[in-house]
Amino acid sequence: MASGERQGPGGRPESNNPSQKAACGEENNQGGVREGAGSKVQGEAMKENLLPSDQLRSANGGVPWVCPDGTFVKLVLEAGKGVDKPKEGSLCQVFIEAQPGGPLSYPSHSWAEVELGAGDAEWDGVVDRCLETMLAGERAELRLTGGGSIIIQLASFTPAKDSWEMSASEKWNLVIRNKERGGELYRAGDIGAAARRYAKALRLLVAAAPPPDYDQIKAELHANLAACQLRLRQPANAACNCTKTLALQPANTKALFRRGLAYDAMNDLEGAAQDLKGVLRVEPGNRAARRELDRVMERIKARDAKLARAMQKMFG
Repeated sequence: MASGERQGPGGRPESNNPSQKAACGEENNQGGVREGAGSKVQGEAMKENLLPSDQLRSANGGVPWVCPDGTFVKLVLEAGKGVDKPKEGSLCQVFIEAQPGGPLSYPSHSWAEVELGAGDAEWDGVVDRCLETMLAGERAELRLTGGGSIIIQLASFTPAKDSWEMSASEKWNLVIRNKERGGELYRAGDIGAAARRYAKALRLLVAAAPPPDYDQIKAELHANLAACQLRLRQPANAACNCTKTLALQPANTKALFRRGLAYDAMNDLEGAAQDLKGVLRVEPGNRAARRELDRVMERIKARDAKLARAMQKMFG
């Protein structure tokens, strides 16, 4: 085999083209669209999957595909064949080229089998979203909005069901699996990955036929996602998800406590105090809520004293 060629999964040589550098809701709450030098796609164009401003073109002359969440632009390097594409749960034979040290748990720089949707690292999700758009035999470059690139070649994949093809029990099992995996990741300290699992479970929940404990599970997922968002310093998203929990369970003290912390982080001190007092009405012995309420009340006093001094200088 000539220098500069890579062996495919069936012994086929393939060209080694150089790589080119480059809301509150249930998903993508881990952080907004990141901007960086290189490929930078602006808001409305990104939402509509329009051609990026630098007029990139795929190898076949087609317009690059912009991921709706804004994380990458996909350029087709080698076209695939057929009409079917991988789905959640498909076993994909792939060759991934990514910079060392990136947040990718899928094997790279060798042929490997990966289950679409099984990865928990940040770039695993990027790879998953790209694979869902690929045909067998396709090779594509992903130019990441935050800088850098990933190249993926898809040799083959196994069929999998769309959500509308699944039975009610299959959908529900997927919800529970992702919820439980989120808990494992949270306890292990991988907060971003936990948030992605909880968000995924909430998306799946929309299509699941409601079992008797539907509201309970949905409330827990929103509350758990809020806990992740607080640690990821996303208080607005956390407050929104807590509010969704409280709409289902008004006396949920975890949601009240977390929303209180979120309001505090957003400097809505009165809102924070109200929620923390709500926790104490239900659980008078909750020391964490008492401690946080005392701290918030001190902040209110300091703020009011500062305002009084400023007013005195202005009118005194």
